[in-house]
Amino acid sequence: MKTKSELTEIFKAFQESIKKSDSFDAGKQSLLELRKDITAIYDHIFTVCAGEDFCKMPLPKHKTIAYYLYHLTRIEDITSNMLIAGKTQVFFTGGFDKLLNSRVITTGNEIPRDELIEFSKTLNIGELQKYAAAVLANTDEIIRSMSYEVSKMKVSAERRAALIEAKCVSTDENAFWLVDYWCKKTYAGLMLMPFSRHQMVHLDNCLHIIEKIKK
Repeated sequence: MKTKSELTEIFKAFQESIKKSDSFDAGKQSLLELRKDITAIYDHIFTVCAGEDFCKMPLPKHKTIAYYLYHLTRIEDITSNMLIAGKTQVFFTGGFDKLLNSRVITTGNEIPRDELIEFSKTLNIGELQKYAAAVLANTDEIIRSMSYEVSKMKVSAERRAALIEAKCVSTDENAFWLVDYWCKKTYAGLMLMPFSRHQMVHLDNCLHIIEKIKK
């Protein structure tokens, strides 16, 4: 796996390149390169962690690994499919709404901190691994097919309304702000956050947790 600083350099290259039509394709390649390393981090986490490791919360400002992986995957699935591609989420097409054994279909932002360990214990980690892999691969295909012109588009009012109707973002104040946050962005903005930066931040949190519990 690349170091945090190496990933940051790739992110910066991508961030600059997608702003212009003549460098947009190079920017996409930088993003896809970054996401290969993101996928490698997922693989590392699922390899080194035992069942109970996913449910531990040893750091005061961090959550659980299971929560982070669920949260990251739900957000990427929702934004890539509902807001950009205009199609059904992998969560439903792959049957993960049942297979994950999650008590919610949302992003999980609304779950109180004191309930995160119990929430994490209920998740089927094997299915979470499959769900994450399917979403990462699906998003990569959406990125590959995106043109510079399409990347400048914003989420339509119809897709925003469909997002609210689907109830995949909780109406809780800790979560519902996401609707406006996402829908004010261009598709290129969503490529920056959540397809790359969001993943980097929370996966780094997971690595810090692993370092703590494996000492």
